[in-house]
Amino acid sequence: MLRRKFYPAAIKYLQQAIQKWDRDEQDLAQVYNALGVSYKRENKLDKAIKQFEKAVELQPGYVTAWNNLGDAYEQQKDLASALRAFEEVLLFDPNNKVARPRRDDLKSRVGMYKGVPVKTTDKR
Repeated sequence: MLRRKFYPAAIKYLQQAIQKWDRDEQDLAQVYNALGVSYKRENKLDKAIKQFEKAVELQPGYVTAWNNLGDAYEQQKDLASALRAFEEVLLFDPNNKVARPRRDDLKSRVGMYKGVPVKTTDKR
């Protein structure tokens, strides 16, 4: 169901599954992760991130959801949050072949911006 043209239907059915879920909450993390993937494929990154965050809240060691969360944050250009997500993966799986190179790349990219003033719209 997660093929490209079926994402809207997948989102609908996954939301229904969440509402009707009556089993172990840790298993529900997989449903939230799948919903996050569906939103991400539809380029709805804010919604995807919320689902991935819920998945790792329910199952803190869910490496796939942490990787997906890091990827979504990186797509949003929130490099510091992406870095934290990939570091979380490595706490649970130190040799993770997805997270390690991404974490290393993000460390150097985040480090490049240290000390660089950030534009804000906050007028005090």
